[in-house]
Amino acid sequence: MAAGRFITVCMVVLMGSASAAMAASIDQRVGVAQARIERGIRSGDLNRQEAHRLREELNRVRDDEARARADGRLDRRERERLNRELVRLERHISQLKHNDVQRRR
Repeated sequence: MAAGRFITVCMVVLMGSASAAMAASIDQRVGVAQARIERGIRSGDLNRQEAHRLREELNRVRDDEARARADGRLDRRERERLNRELVRLERHISQLKHNDVQRRR
């Protein structure tokens, strides 16, 4: 009986720490995307319109993350959806940074 409780407590702790690690990963990726957009602006790889579009997409990801966390946790489906959104955003950043459209200097 005591061993069963111990295992249950251990599983809850491990699941909580895994969830926290996933959440940190999402936050970290959002921060990296923000930094890539800002670097693209400074370097001239992104023009004003492209940067605006990417920032809107980044803000949608942030809003979706906030809604998903509203209940205090991210479930598997929410994490997968946020991951897909971040993959799409990262792809859009790369495409727009390398599309040979320069901002006016």
